[in-house]
Amino acid sequence: MRYPHILIFAILLTVIVIFLNRRQFLQPPILGNLHTHTTCSDGEDDYEAMVQSALKFNFKFIAITDHKICPEVIKRCLTETRLYCIPGLEITSNRTHLLALNITKTINPYQPLKNQVAEIHALGGLAIAAHPYVEKFEYTTSELTDSGLDAMECTATLNEPHPLPCIFTSDAHNAPSLKFQFLSCPVKIETFSDLKNSVISRLCSRSFLPSFNLLRPTPHQLN
Repeated sequence: MRYPHILIFAILLTVIVIFLNRRQFLQPPILGNLHTHTTCSDGEDDYEAMVQSALKFNFKFIAITDHKICPEVIKRCLTETRLYCIPGLEITSNRTHLLALNITKTINPYQPLKNQVAEIHALGGLAIAAHPYVEKFEYTTSELTDSGLDAMECTATLNEPHPLPCIFTSDAHNAPSLKFQFLSCPVKIETFSDLKNSVISRLCSRSFLPSFNLLRPTPHQLN
């Protein structure tokens, strides 16, 4: 070999990088779901059933995003200790649906999308386009790129353009469907800042349990 010292240096550098980041390499992925519904709105299972199912699937975080704010559910979420629970809302307008995470109050769904996003941000939340390519809820390209959105829901469909960071969710309306698809993150998600940084930095990827067909969501998973 002509330059053995270069190879040795490269190997040493790789070892150093792995050592310095050993926690990330050794830590199992952190799983969670950011789009779920309870009996507060149109879900089939109550808050406790959804959390119990999340724990069964080894989720470390979950967002409760009913179509309206229910104070009792929000209170339970904010005081949850078994996993990190993010209170939220799926804002349901005449056409688009918008996930508002870290929100505890109602957002007017009939104002322009930009205004909805601005209000979410003013409250310290994340604004995420919900199922943006489903026909009856479809976002325009300009709505995705020019409204100030933080991220968008993505699916396993390969031909979808992704102009924003992706999150992968199951839009779960019952406990079993939490595993339809969900997020796998390489870092701990224990605070909203952790979650926000992971989403915006595109650190999290899609994960799922093999018994579910990702390309065929149930009717509930489109609401």
